[in-house]
Amino acid sequence: MPPKRKSSRPPAPSEAEIDRDADTLDHLAADPTLISGVYNYCDRWCERCALTARCLSFRMDRATARHRGAEGKEGGAGVQSFWDDIARSFALAQRLVEREARKQGIDLDSAGALIAAEREERERRLLAARQGSALHHAATAYWKSARTLLEHLRPELSDTAAALQTQAQLGAGHPAEVAADLGDGLDVVQWYLFFIDAKLQRAVASRVEIVRDGGDGFPSDADGSAKIALVAIDRSIGAWARLRAHLPGHADAILDLLVRLERLRRAVEREFPAARAFRRPGFD
Repeated sequence: MPPKRKSSRPPAPSEAEIDRDADTLDHLAADPTLISGVYNYCDRWCERCALTARCLSFRMDRATARHRGAEGKEGGAGVQSFWDDIARSFALAQRLVEREARKQGIDLDSAGALIAAEREERERRLLAARQGSALHHAATAYWKSARTLLEHLRPELSDTAAALQTQAQLGAGHPAEVAADLGDGLDVVQWYLFFIDAKLQRAVASRVEIVRDGGDGFPSDADGSAKIALVAIDRSIGAWARLRAHLPGHADAILDLLVRLERLRRAVEREFPAARAFRRPGFD
C-alpha cells in the first residue's frame, strides 16, 4: 500500500493561536492614531495606500504574518492560502464575540439553534439578491471580456517591451515613460478586474438588509460599497483609456470595454444615487 500523501494545507489554527490573535487585535485597536473603519471602503491595494500606518486591518495582517513566520508580503499572509485566512478570520471573529458575550453576561448557547436558522435564511436571501442583480451581471460581463482581451494582449505586450528596449538603446523617443504608463495601466485594470463585481454584490446585499431591517442611523454600507466600486470603475476607465493610446491595434476592443464600464458606472449611480456623496473614513 502506497504511503499516505501529506496534505499541503497547513493545520487549522489552534485555540491558543486564536486567543493570541484576539489579544493582538485588542492591543492594536487601542492605538488612538488609527482611523476607525478606514479598511471598510478601501480598495485593498495596500502597496499604494498612504494610510497603512493608521489601518487596523493592515497592522493585524502584518502581526499575524510575523507570528506565522511569513513576513514576505506586505499586508499578506505569506504561504497561507486565501481560504485558510478566511477560516482564521472567522475563528477570530467568533472568539471576539464569545469574549464580549462573557463580559455582558450573554448566554450564546441558549439561542444557538435559532441564530443558526436565521443565519442560513439570511445567507440564502443575500445570495439570491447578489446573483440576481443586473449590476452583478453587467460587472461579470465586463471582467470576462477584459480578461479575454488581456490574454490576447500578451504577445503584443511582449513585442512592445522589446521595441521599447530597442528605443532605449538607441536613445529614441521616451521609452521609459511609455513602459511605466503601460505597466501602471495594466496593474490598475487587473487589480480591479474582479473587485468591481465583488463590491457591487456587497452593495446590493447591504441594501437588501437595510430594506428588511430598517436603518440604524449609521452611514449606509450599501452606499459605501457602491462608492468604492465607482472609484474602481473610474480608475479602470482611466487606465484602459491610457492603454488604448499605446495599443492602437486593439483600440476597438478597448473601446468596447470602455463603453461597458461607462454603462456600468451610470447604472451604479442610478441604483445608488447617494454613493458619490458617501465619505469614506480617511479617504474623503
